[in-house]
Amino acid sequence: MHIRGIIQSAALEEHPPDSGTIEMVLRVQGVGPSQPRTLVIPYARLLQDESLDPDAIARRGFEAEIEPDEDGRWIIQTIAFASRILRPPN
Repeated sequence: MHIRGIIQSAALEEHPPDSGTIEMVLRVQGVGPSQPRTLVIPYARLLQDESLDPDAIARRGFEAEIEPDEDGRWIIQTIAFASRILRPPN
């Protein structure tokens, strides 16, 4: 599924708990009414791109290709970020 919107927040979280595997969870807005509001950047993608920093991508626009996993979470396959911050910090 192709979506675009604004990243409200980004946080590193361990999934599954106590596994030692870190993912980045994005809370997003501005997507369509039937589109997910929580997206996951998997551990393997974080290892490939060291520029994926939660503080650096928060409040930026994005465009992504996502797919659901077996747990019903939406996993980012590819993502691009806007070059400037679109929303001021709360």
